[in-house]
Amino acid sequence: MDSLNMGCLKHLLGIVANSFDAYSAVLFLSNEEGVLRMAAHFSLGDDVAEGAEVVPGKGLVGWILRNDQPLLVNNFELQTESLGYYSGRSESAVKSFMGCPLRDGQGIVCVDSKKSYSFSTKDQKILHQFAEFIAKLQLDSCRQETNRQDFVYYQALREIQELRQRYPLWSAYLNQFLHILARTTGTKHVALAARDEFGQNFFIEGWTDDFPINQRSKNEKYPFGSGLVGWVFKNAKPVFSADAESGHTGSTLFAKDVIGGLALHTVICLPLSVHKRTRAVLILADEAPRDIADEMRFFLRLVTEYLEFFLENLYLKNHVSKLRAQLSPKTSPIFPNNEAQDLPPS
Repeated sequence: MDSLNMGCLKHLLGIVANSFDAYSAVLFLSNEEGVLRMAAHFSLGDDVAEGAEVVPGKGLVGWILRNDQPLLVNNFELQTESLGYYSGRSESAVKSFMGCPLRDGQGIVCVDSKKSYSFSTKDQKILHQFAEFIAKLQLDSCRQETNRQDFVYYQALREIQELRQRYPLWSAYLNQFLHILARTTGTKHVALAARDEFGQNFFIEGWTDDFPINQRSKNEKYPFGSGLVGWVFKNAKPVFSADAESGHTGSTLFAKDVIGGLALHTVICLPLSVHKRTRAVLILADEAPRDIADEMRFFLRLVTEYLEFFLENLYLKNHVSKLRAQLSPKTSPIFPNNEAQDLPPS
């Protein structure tokens, strides 16, 4: 619904209204939930109900939504809420109405007049052309937004790729990685939970600066199965949750009193498999409900796979480091002829 600039839409509706000598021109567009809500309007009055929603079958606009057909009505006395987009007395003064659906259920454009027989079948065809034009603008705007977001994801992947050279230490690397992820996805809080050395508990290894975790919990260990993160460790399955009605708290995300009673309405937990086990969980959380679009899911999948590869290399290097400490190069069957010294540092 926000793809097109609202000022541009209002200007366009002013042209529509002037073309038909209308009292008001109103545009409803579908939002992410598929609800048709008023996106813009132009009126000679001041009692248009901004943000009005269309209910299928209710009133003239609802009839257009339910039937997906244009509607032309002239010289009639409107009943209460026949239009549904006025908050004052203008609705009772309207004598003519014309509305047309946008293609693919994108929305509805309407015009009305306080004069009887204001609109003709020819006007209806012209309004259809306006509807097609608005639909095309909306589609082009969505494509531009998608291309812009794709570029942002691409830039983030490039940044992450360069982190290994810029930040060789794991702690510095992780800190930068989490902040890039927060900035790119628009998610306020990002953290990484890691499996402990015994494989029975997890701890929070890294987090962005404003992650609402108390100081005590930074060194705390939590058993697998504890909270949503523990469930992901135990079941090795991702979680995508974006609910405006009920939010996760510290108790449901980690354990009791980890981040207090803060309600998190968007939570994403992604398991990281390293050497055939879930050794870490990437956590994205926000107090606001956010749209988890397919493009964002694909980006997070690429990021997760890259981090898994990075951690797999760290795991193998640490494993080799332990072998080097246990075996003497002179007698080692794994590193004959003192080849162990040529291995990269762990």
